[in-house]
Amino acid sequence: MMGGSSSAPRQPDVAEMVRSARTRCGVSQRDLAERSGIGLRTLREIERGRVLAPRSGSLHRLAEALHDPALVAQVAEAAGGGGGAYRENDPLVLRILGRFSVSRGTAAVAAGTPKQQYLLGLLALRANAAVEREEIIEVLWGEEPPDTFGQLIHTYVSRIRLLLEAHRTPDGNGNGNGTAVVRRGAAYTLRIDDESLLDLTEFGRLTREAQRAHAGNDPVAERVLLGDSLRLWRGRLLEGMPAALQEHPAAAEWARRRVAAALRFADLTLAGEQCEEVLVQLGPLALHEPLHEALHARLVTALAGSGRRAEALALFAAVDRRLREESGIGPGDELRGAQLAVLRDDAREGRVPVASRALAPADGSHPVELPQSVGDFVGRAEHYQVRQYLTGQGPQAVFGAAPIAALHGPAGVGKSVLTTHVAASVARHFPDGMLYARMRTGSASEVRDLLHGFLRALGVPSAELPDDPAEAGLRYQQLVAGRKVLVVVDDAAGERAVRPLLPSGPGGAALLNSRAPLLGLEGAQHFRVEPFTADQSLSLLVRIAGESRVLPEREAAETVAGLCGGIPLAVRILGMRLAARPHWTLAQLADRLADESRTLDELVAGDLTVRDRLGAGHDGLAPALRETLHALARDVTSGFTVREAAAVLHCGTRDAEEQLEQLVDRQLLEAPARPGSAYTFLPLTRLHAREREAAIARGTVRDTAQGPVRDTARGTA
Repeated sequence: MMGGSSSAPRQPDVAEMVRSARTRCGVSQRDLAERSGIGLRTLREIERGRVLAPRSGSLHRLAEALHDPALVAQVAEAAGGGGGAYRENDPLVLRILGRFSVSRGTAAVAAGTPKQQYLLGLLALRANAAVEREEIIEVLWGEEPPDTFGQLIHTYVSRIRLLLEAHRTPDGNGNGNGTAVVRRGAAYTLRIDDESLLDLTEFGRLTREAQRAHAGNDPVAERVLLGDSLRLWRGRLLEGMPAALQEHPAAAEWARRRVAAALRFADLTLAGEQCEEVLVQLGPLALHEPLHEALHARLVTALAGSGRRAEALALFAAVDRRLREESGIGPGDELRGAQLAVLRDDAREGRVPVASRALAPADGSHPVELPQSVGDFVGRAEHYQVRQYLTGQGPQAVFGAAPIAALHGPAGVGKSVLTTHVAASVARHFPDGMLYARMRTGSASEVRDLLHGFLRALGVPSAELPDDPAEAGLRYQQLVAGRKVLVVVDDAAGERAVRPLLPSGPGGAALLNSRAPLLGLEGAQHFRVEPFTADQSLSLLVRIAGESRVLPEREAAETVAGLCGGIPLAVRILGMRLAARPHWTLAQLADRLADESRTLDELVAGDLTVRDRLGAGHDGLAPALRETLHALARDVTSGFTVREAAAVLHCGTRDAEEQLEQLVDRQLLEAPARPGSAYTFLPLTRLHAREREAAIARGTVRDTAQGPVRDTARGTA
């Protein structure tokens, strides 16, 4: 046998790989052994080449401990030698429409520990959206997170980044592109540059293109696109992962979209007499939706159209039995019509004429309507308290009725931001969806419009919306009865306006916010959103403007935070202005704010203004109460008793206390910390009241009932 070079690929030198990576990182063998949890003796044997085939798990632990992307890639190649291969330009692909998997080319890529995979699965499920730390904790550990959860999250994210970096492919300019984890405040986002790198985003792209084809009256293209989108699914979303992921509201929403796409695909395909294709696509899906009548109606039609009439009738009987046993009801008109068509030996009549229906929510859909939360959220005690109450875990839990959490607090204190974060953090407890409404006036017509929006989100076609508000309310209550739905109402305009939107009975819950407490709302638990402490204000300023900008001028930063008077909106505006003006110092900003004649002028960024927020509360006051506010802001010190207020107002202490309490209810005064102690103004509220009194005296602002007149000196109303 003649000598010569072998054609087999050269196996990587594991000893050299590990030794070189450790040297590059400047780490001793002992340190690496401690970091990775591998015995020092074992590590020495690996580096000496005496372990011919080290376990892949040990190699991955070494690679992760060194945070070395090159070693991660080499380990993946060494460990996956017989499991496939990839080229340099093959991208890393994530798949969650079925069992979670990571691959490159034909090679499977190890994605780390189970918890690391769960986190990557969550980020992929919420791709290109911010995932808050509270949501991560909920998914990974539920109600009992370990004391070290913060460090563990940091570790998992670091390892995920290491994995993504190791498999980053060069673009045409030689730069890396693909997928990355980005941090914004306490939230993380999985950024997907190319929708094809994640099957979930690719499904979304294809269904959007199908909608465009439908709008363009191109059913052939629409059907092809829908078929391609459905073939991406390999089972239940994140199959095999914990229930917190599989039952996540976002997962439920994507499952609903899959059903909607399948129904539309079936309608287009049955119209072309291609019944077998319908069975291929809808059959596996129906296993996960055993009570979905629309799916089974189309399967009955497809079976009959394929000449399998006996199987079609058997399927109807099975669904009929399940519906009666589990829900106590019989089949609806759609499924019953499919059965009757089979019995008449006319499967064509069993089809549902929905060729003009777009991919809209069907009955039983799980809407998820919630504004995007900010990534720089600063934690509050109220967040935990409200969350516990809504999920029935706190001391104020209710039984047998829908819990109603009603938040209130001063203008600009962050009620809407807190509401959004609370809703996102409890989302998995409400698998039937979330309904969101922002009120403007609370008028009867607005309430009717909001009910119509809720009904559309719950699957009611626009043509079937009742004009009568009472009928719309009744239809809404019928749809949400017994369902685990969270109703969120931002800036609620009073008890009468809110009541028709609240779910009744167990299962659902409501989360509301308003400036004044909704004291007349039956069964509500009230939570005041308190102004920020100095530390919270400073923390928000750091998150928006950046540590490198704020911490070198910490004393000036604390002054700026203090001048904001505990109002997060003011801190946010100043942070945004600092970020947009790198030539400003915090000392300069503090000097500008210290001039009370200019303070409110400084608190403007684009369409965000503290003056407008404060003005809304001021303008809603009755004239007599507004005069009381002006007199107190002008003549009393920062803290004052009822007796001192009575002297300023020239009235008795009982009348003075009544007026003070009305201002407290309207969040224009801070209540005494204990009986007998002083009432106080929030600094910006006091400043605004003085400014408005002066404007009225100058004649630049009319009485509220006549509407504002523009103050040309300030350029504001």
